[in-house]
Formats: sequence, structure tokens, C-alpha cells
Amino acid sequence: MNIKKLITISVMISLVTSNIIPLSCYAKERGGSFIHHQKNKKVIPVDPKVEYMNLKWWDRFNDPILTGYIIKAADSNYDIKINSLRVKESEAYVREAFGKELPNLMLNANYMRQKHSGNLPMGSFKFPSYTQTNINFPLNVNYEIDIWGKNRTNTKKVKKELDVVKHEEKSQFISLTSTVASVYFNVLNTDKQIQKQKELVAIRKEILELIKEKYDYGLVSATEVTIADKAYTESISGLEVLEKQQNILLNQLAILIGDSSEDSLKLKRSSIDDIKLLGDLPITVPADIVDQRPDILRAEAQLQSAVLDVSLAKKNFLPSINLSGISGFNANSMSSLINWQSYVLSAGAGLVQPIFTGGQTVARLKAKKYKYEQLLENYQKTILTSIQEVNDSLVAIKFDTMKNNNDLKRIELEKIHLNSVNYKYEKGAVSYLDTLQYKENLLVLEMQQIQSKTDCLIDSLSLYKSVGGKL
Repeated sequence: MNIKKLITISVMISLVTSNIIPLSCYAKERGGSFIHHQKNKKVIPVDPKVEYMNLKWWDRFNDPILTGYIIKAADSNYDIKINSLRVKESEAYVREAFGKELPNLMLNANYMRQKHSGNLPMGSFKFPSYTQTNINFPLNVNYEIDIWGKNRTNTKKVKKELDVVKHEEKSQFISLTSTVASVYFNVLNTDKQIQKQKELVAIRKEILELIKEKYDYGLVSATEVTIADKAYTESISGLEVLEKQQNILLNQLAILIGDSSEDSLKLKRSSIDDIKLLGDLPITVPADIVDQRPDILRAEAQLQSAVLDVSLAKKNFLPSINLSGISGFNANSMSSLINWQSYVLSAGAGLVQPIFTGGQTVARLKAKKYKYEQLLENYQKTILTSIQEVNDSLVAIKFDTMKNNNDLKRIELEKIHLNSVNYKYEKGAVSYLDTLQYKENLLVLEMQQIQSKTDCLIDSLSLYKSVGGKL
């Protein structure tokens, strides 16, 4: 019966000292950052990636394939998974820090049986040999009175470190989604460039054959044949460069979305002709949007953590006050263990005050202050850099849009010119070779315009990234 009592008490104490109580305290301490499912009483963490993703922004490009890749990267990219695990790791550290504010309860049960020698005299008296059993079943309690708020300050500091990691996660998430879109747009650009380059290769091949035919009849010199052959060879080389670039970009896209690069050439994509430029991008950006950039918030959280670090370093000069106690049973047999005659109780208090540490405490305080000053300079630098990135993005959008519009106008004018040349060819006023050369000029202009359109798309991504995804 006494053994059953002992087992029951052990189970009850283990439940008290388990993670059930700290979890509820921790959830309350974090200010309701968990969603409590009322029906099943489960604690479900909120996935911040839903907020980070900003699907409304990506839907503006009207490309479901791009949006699908963004969502897939959020779920499958390994950097995102690593960042999520880092957040969970930091949350565990916050929980650990909060646990230091609470008393420690430890069960330290032990069983000892000793045989004492009879050849150990005490003066003229000699104890006979004997055997002794000692069973201890105590509950130890230790608690540091946080009179100076050291433990509480440490918890706040660890929470700020958690904020730093969360802002890093958001920053890297925005960077990743921007990179996925950038690589995707460059893939579409390369696809179209390859299509136009193949047309250019075909035209230059036809030009070369016509010039060779004229050379055979003595109508042109060998130099013109060489020039045409050189242009044809350069176009083939350009096609090979584009195909190489296409393979590399598709491999990058596959890795970014968490796929293998073995079948990257089979990745689905639309045409760059179907992607419309965003015409409602802002000319100026309010300062309050820039202030919400994750890198600025991260630098601010680091600065606040450094302030708490300095405060902790100052509090290390103050004494620590600890309370301790033992409550349990001590007997020489299991049958007599669980009764009030075997009950033991002790309590005590202690004070520890650093007197001489070889200058360690002072040096630590100075180091924390220097660290704070570094982070303050970094915070100011981050603000200036963020303003520069926003301005650079706005300038790039302005001038690249102007260049794209000019390229479109040049293409329209070149088409008008080509129609005039074709009309003259039909009337016998110009040769077929002349029409091919104007078609070549039109293809070159179209390839330039495809690149300028891609630059505008990339600029919109740069603006999205520079304002922390708040567009």
C-alpha cells in the first residue's frame, strides 16, 4: 500500500513539474499569439507567411503560374523552412527565459544501503560493524527573488531577439519571393529572345545565301560575303548564349521552388507577351510605409535588445537573493517512509554579492554599451539605405518605362517603314535582299523592346522589395 502511495505521489509531482503549466503561462505571456481552438482545446500557431505573401500584389500580374510558384516557394523552399525553424528555436528560448522567472521544483528521490566497518575506532570507543538503509523522497524548491528585475529583463531581451528573428524571416521571405518572380520574368524574356533570335538566324542565313549567289554572278565582292557570313555566325552564337542562359535560369527557378533541377526545362510558364506592366505604381512612397520595412524593424529590435543587455549588465553589480527549501520523507525502510514521523522540512535563504571579479563585470558593461552604439549606427545606416533603395526603384521605373515606350514607338515606325519597303518590292523598286535587311532591323528592335519590358517588370519587383512588400 505504501508503495502505491509512493508511485501516486511521484506521478503527481511529475505532472506538476512538466510543460503543461509553463505552456499556458507562456501563451498568456506572449499576449495571445496563439489561436485557441475551442472545440478540441488545441493551440494552433498562426502562420505568418500568409501575411508575408501579399497575394493581392502577385495577382496584379494576372499570371496564375507565377502566383503558383510564389505559393510553392513559400511551402517548399529550404531557406524558408530553415527560417521557420529558427523562429521556433527562438520561441523556445523565450519560453526557457520565462521559466527562469518561476520557482524550480525538483524531485530528488534516492535509495542508499551502506555497510559500515567495525574497525573504525572513535578514541577509545569502537563502533561495531552494522548495515544501514536510507531512503530519501524529497521535493526541492529553489527560487531567485527577482527584486532587481534581472530575470524579467532577460525575458524581455530574449523576446526582442525573437522579434529580430521574425523580422529576418519576413525580410528573407520578401527577398525570396522577389527573386522567384525576377528569375521567372527573366525566363520569359529568354524564351521570347530565343524565339526572335531563331527568326534572326533564319533571316541572316537567307541573306548570306543571296549574297553568295550574287557573288557567284560577280555582283558583289568577297568582303560583303564575309560580312554576311560573320553576321550569320554571330547570330548562331547569340542563340547558343540565350539557350545556355535559359537552362541556368530554369535550374535556379526549380531550386527556388524546392524542385529538382533535373527536369527544369519542363517547368510551366506563360509568355512575356501576356504579362502586362503595372501602370498604377506610385510616384512617391509615404515614409510610414518605409518605416515598416522588415530590415528597419529588425535593426530597431536589435537596438532595443541591446538596451536591455546594458540594463542587465548594470544589474549584475547587484546581489542575488535565493530561497531554497526541501519537503519530503526520509526513512530506513519503505514501510515507514510514507508517514508523518518520517516527514522532513527545511528552508533557507542566501545572498550572493560580487566583491572582486577581476574587472569582468565592468568590462562586460562597457562591451554591452559599445555593442549598443554599433547597433545605433547600423540602425541609422539601415534607414538611409532603405530610402536610397526606394528612390533608386522609383527612378528606375520612371526611366525604364520611358525607354520601353520609346522602343514601342520605334517598332511602330519600323513596321511602317517595312510596309513601305514591301510595297516598293512588289512594284519592283527594291530587291528582296533589301526587305530582308529591314526585317532584320525590326527583329533587333523587338528584341530590345522585350528586354526593356523585362527591365520594367524587374523594377516593379525592386520597388515591392524596397517597401517591404507593402504595395
